[in-house]
Amino acid sequence: MTYRSTVGRTSGRTFEDVVIEGAAADGGLYLPANLPTYEFPSEGSPHAAYVTRSLEAFGATDIDGLVEDAFASFNHPEVAPITEIQGHLTLELFWGPTLSFKDHALQVLGRLFNRYASERGEERTVLVATSGDTGSAAIAGFRGLGSVRIVVLFPAGMVTDFQRRQMTTVADANVTVLSVDGNFDDCQRMVKEAFRSQPGLASANSINWGRIAAQVGYYMSAAARMGGPFEVVVPTGNFGNAYSAWLARRLGAPIERIIVATNANRVLYDLWHKGEVVPSQVAATLAPAMDIQVPSNLERFLDERPADEFADEFGAGWADDETILGTIRHVHDRHGALIDPHTAVAWSVSEQLGESDLPRLIVSTAHPAKFAETIERAIGITPEVPEWGRIDSSAAERHVKIEPTL
Repeated sequence: MTYRSTVGRTSGRTFEDVVIEGAAADGGLYLPANLPTYEFPSEGSPHAAYVTRSLEAFGATDIDGLVEDAFASFNHPEVAPITEIQGHLTLELFWGPTLSFKDHALQVLGRLFNRYASERGEERTVLVATSGDTGSAAIAGFRGLGSVRIVVLFPAGMVTDFQRRQMTTVADANVTVLSVDGNFDDCQRMVKEAFRSQPGLASANSINWGRIAAQVGYYMSAAARMGGPFEVVVPTGNFGNAYSAWLARRLGAPIERIIVATNANRVLYDLWHKGEVVPSQVAATLAPAMDIQVPSNLERFLDERPADEFADEFGAGWADDETILGTIRHVHDRHGALIDPHTAVAWSVSEQLGESDLPRLIVSTAHPAKFAETIERAIGITPEVPEWGRIDSSAAERHVKIEPTL
């Protein structure tokens, strides 16, 4: 298994190379030179087996035990359970240490990265731009590792208090947190500029193929449990999660339809509707992890294919803040369940689509406690933070405020 860049000037890289490098030296993103074959584990295999097979399909070797160790901190025996809320199936991806789906890939990526850097005798710096959840999950995956320093950039005032404190109260010496006076696209641009100007830096954002490879695994695991063809509704901003579902389908998962669900920053919906990418100003919404106008992983999907093919491969829908609040209220009042704002976007889009002849799986990407202010605004109840995700209220915050320029 070798990898090439979307720009086309870099090729012949191994899985280890693309994990360590993050982005290609020519400024592009890495893609497999050829699509691999995925061999499903035997029926009844644990969740970790599906993720391991995914990583192995994309070129990882000698990882026995690594994935199991990565999921040891998750607080559900199934790791990514499928639950039913009065006829609505949800894939719960929030049982990791930071209550976000990002834990699934970043607990794995941190271990892979540290192993590869250590074997090379290197100490590497990892840069991460975050719109909320990636930063804390990356810190949880990389904190305390001997061969890695991690630097996280988040947009000041555009993450929740809980998300900010998840990042800024970590005291490990290898963790630095930067508060940027700008939006997420500014943070992402700064990271890309740093890659171009300072060779040797790495990324833990979903531009790193290691994250995509790990995320494919939970769709394969879900497919095995669904037991036949199904649809999936994916809340997504940077397009990494939906792209992972699309890859899983290409590798044999019986996902008949992938519906991209976005907030008012509806660049992906507009691509589906109009066949072109037309970025505008980022709007701050109640689903901040999707407050993005330049989805990085589109570069991978659009590699060697026209933009109008997006509508052939995906469905799409969107929800504004009023709809998000109404959906949270509806799910609570009618079904007795709490969902976070991003899951509410997916739930709303699923409702907009109407019934289907196939089972439909709604991807639930975060625990509602991460967005307590929005939940309280919607239903007047503050969700309790589960014990495994609690932050020491007395812990001091550590972060440096910077302008949106290098």
